[in-house]
Order: sequence, then C-alpha cells, then structure tokens
Amino acid sequence: MKYLSYMRIEFLKNFQYRTNYWATIANSIIAILIQQALWTAVYRASPGSSSAGGEIAGIGLSTMLTYALVGRVVSGFLTIREGANFGPRVRTGAIIHDLVKPVDLHVQSFFQNLGSALFRLLAVGGPLFAIMVFLGWIEVPPWKTVALFALSLFAGHVTLFATVFASNLASFRTKTGVGIDHVYTIVLLLSGDLVPVDFFPTWLQAVSRFLPFRSVHYVPVAIGSGIIAPGQVMESFVVQVFWTASMILISRIVWARSIKHLTIQGG
Repeated sequence: MKYLSYMRIEFLKNFQYRTNYWATIANSIIAILIQQALWTAVYRASPGSSSAGGEIAGIGLSTMLTYALVGRVVSGFLTIREGANFGPRVRTGAIIHDLVKPVDLHVQSFFQNLGSALFRLLAVGGPLFAIMVFLGWIEVPPWKTVALFALSLFAGHVTLFATVFASNLASFRTKTGVGIDHVYTIVLLLSGDLVPVDFFPTWLQAVSRFLPFRSVHYVPVAIGSGIIAPGQVMESFVVQVFWTASMILISRIVWARSIKHLTIQGG
C-alpha cells in the first residue's frame, strides 16, 4: 500500500534528529517531575483532601498521578504536527504540487502524521513508560484493559487528526492559516489534556459530552489510568468510536467541498 510508504518515511525521518530526540526525552522527564509535584501540592492544599487518600471530584491522588503520567507517555501520539497545516502552502501556491500527485491528500496527510506519532509513542513514550513501571509509579493493568486502551488511543489520534484537518481546510477559502491553528488550543482544553474532564465545571462537562474533543485525550487516558469505572469503559469506548466515525465523515465532506473553492496563487 503506497500510503504505508509515507508513514514509514515519516517514522524513519525522526531518527535523523538525535539531538532533538534526547532534548524531548529530557523535557518529558522534567515535565513528569513537575506534574507530580504540582498535583501532590494541589491535593494537599485542597479542603477535605490530602496525599494520604483524599479525593477531588471522585479522583484520588494516586489515580490522578497515573492519569497525568499516562497522559505524558501518550502526549506525542495525540499531537498533530505534519501535513495538516495547509496555510503556508496555500499562500505560496505550493499546495498544487500536493494536489497533482496520484494520491488522496487527506489520506496521505493522515499516514504522514501517523508515522511521526508512532515514533513519538514508541521512541519517546515507550522508554518513559518503562522507567515509570520500573520505579513503581505506574502499574500495568490487565491485558484486556491494555488492548482496549490501545484501540481507544488510536481512535483518539484519528479523531484529533480529522478535527484539525477539517479546521485547517478553512485556509482554502481564507488563503492563510493565520488564526486557524488556534482551534487546536480549544481542542487541547476540552480534550482533558490539561486536567481531567471530571474537574470541569458542571456546565462545561455537559457541553463536552456533545463535542468530540473528550474522545481525543480523556477517554483513552481515563481508560488506561482507571478513572473510568470498569462497568463504564465499554460505553465510553462506543461513544468514542461514534465520534471518531463522525469526524472522519465530516472531514471528508469538508475536504470534498473545500477543494472546489481553492484558488491557486503564487507559485
């Protein structure tokens, strides 16, 4: 399959930047230590809670730390960096070189992003996870939970890509990507990447249930960390798959319509 070649190239390309790789590892370790200290301080300072076993929004400190640490392990996989930002290429006219290729640009962009995301998950997240397990910071859940977590994680990546891809297609009309990339900030907030959705105000939790963003980060990480009760895991996964399928469909529709409104300039 020709699209697998795009994924393979992007995966191998990341091996060329060794300094950046080690810098990413060091940055991740520092971020982990900061998150541990931050959440420990939050729980100790919270009324009715303590590091000994108090809860905030029904989540204990140990579970919260697991959520934060698992989130750090998979953060690179749940990030879109390559292929989906069309603004610069539309502005310069270079987008025409992508469109004349005998491939579907939508699918090509997905596999390019998947290749880089897999590198960040395996080469960065893998060692971090091994260190955390060795230090006893994370316990490996039963294999059924691990399998469902892996499926949910992939669904989260697909949902994120479809959302970012569809929003960036606005540059086909505006001729620039300025401001469009800020949509990712909204996704980052509502996905539960910064804090679990359980910590949101009641009204924002209600709003998030009608949006696909919590399916990006919260659902897979909550499954892996145990925040979602075992009896609710399958229900959450089914809802996530629904949003994944919906965003794929929406992104395909937006792509088909946007390509008709593209005007090439520059060159």
